[in-house]
Amino acid sequence: MGESKGRGCLIGLCAFWVFGVVAGLSDAEKLMDYEWLLERLYQKVPPKSGSAEYQLPQPQVLRIGSQTIIQNFREIAQKLKRDPQLVARFLQKELAAAGSYDPGSGQLVLNVKVSRKVIARFLDMFLRNYVRCPTCGSIDTRLERRGRTWVLVCEACGAEQPVKPF
Repeated sequence: MGESKGRGCLIGLCAFWVFGVVAGLSDAEKLMDYEWLLERLYQKVPPKSGSAEYQLPQPQVLRIGSQTIIQNFREIAQKLKRDPQLVARFLQKELAAAGSYDPGSGQLVLNVKVSRKVIARFLDMFLRNYVRCPTCGSIDTRLERRGRTWVLVCEACGAEQPVKPF
């Protein structure tokens, strides 16, 4: 019985040394309390950057004849942390429409009439499938092309997930 009490005291002293705390006996008891230590740890650890609800800017759509122009396309692609050409290719494939991205103005011109709601739905689909990590939910990811396959690599948890090519 005395031996286990000595071990606990040794752990408490180690906790003092690790945390850099010099305090009385009540603080030593706090350091032995698991719940208190866990609470203290959660206060010191920063929150995950991509775990909360992620909001994309609403697409600013301008329709001229049979063309649809997304005026803030560069801003949307930057928020998704993806190359605008890649996001443009995804939208063109999903909408089955030709289009072009102008790097100078940051606009995407699609040769089809599309509503803002449909474009927002496809951008959310892109976010779910090609940006957000399916394991931890983080948006700190990157797309890598390995041979003929695309792989979503999470920077937060290290998970690798093959994704459908487009």
